[in-house]
Amino acid sequence: MPSIFESEKLEKSAMPLRAAAQQLSLLFPDLEWDLKRAGYPVSAVQYLATAMFITIVVFIITLFSISTALIIRKEFAMSYSSIVVSIVISTIAFLYVMMIPKLKIVSKGRLIDKDLEYMLKDMRIQLTSGIPLFDTLVNIAKGGYGECSKVANNIVQEVQAGRPITKVLEDYGLLSPSEYLRRVLWQIVNAVKTGSDITLTLKAISSDIRVEKENRIKIYEQELNLWSLIYMMGIIVMPSMGITLLVILSSFMGGATINENLFWAMLIALIMFQIAFISIVRSKRPNID
Repeated sequence: MPSIFESEKLEKSAMPLRAAAQQLSLLFPDLEWDLKRAGYPVSAVQYLATAMFITIVVFIITLFSISTALIIRKEFAMSYSSIVVSIVISTIAFLYVMMIPKLKIVSKGRLIDKDLEYMLKDMRIQLTSGIPLFDTLVNIAKGGYGECSKVANNIVQEVQAGRPITKVLEDYGLLSPSEYLRRVLWQIVNAVKTGSDITLTLKAISSDIRVEKENRIKIYEQELNLWSLIYMMGIIVMPSMGITLLVILSSFMGGATINENLFWAMLIALIMFQIAFISIVRSKRPNID
């Protein structure tokens, strides 16, 4: 499915910003390379122009929404704050859009590593059986190995278009978001050029992947102990002690600043903390299926 950055309508809308994007591209020298590794078929200038257009749209929508709300509530004195908030939100939107290629690279790398070990075992079996390397790649492309099959399919298509298989493997190894896949492709190229046994290299890399997965499980187990302690302190200990302390202070302060709204705010803060906590723990879970 094409990404939003490949939309022709969005590209035309961002066209007037290309000149400014050309100047801004000097601040992002690695953007072109990141876009290639992420699989976005757009130039750095076009991506920056699109990011600037999205930022302007976010700024206008945010400013209009906040200003409308303030006008309805007749709080004209706070109108200047809508500009500040809109600038902050649009800046965050721009930074997020600029982070998307790197996030995509990390995501693709994890998806590749998830199925790479099983793909390497399949390749070893086929190559040991005497199946040629190109036919092995064709079978891998149809083997249902997720992102690995997509990479194999792209390699097969370029070889069928007339490019040398070693050159295609080198290029995809250079652009690979997975370090292990990069090693696999480059080792295959070296084996093809020198005439050495590819299966031995695949076996060694497969063993390395298995060892790293085991290490990730051990590290994640150790991190869970720390996160469990943080969760207990943040969700159980601190709220209970905090509420008790507030009740005691309310008797001295006459309840002037400690009221029902404060407790509702604490409840909302706890809910947000739990959502953020769950997201962090899930993001750290090793993808070893």
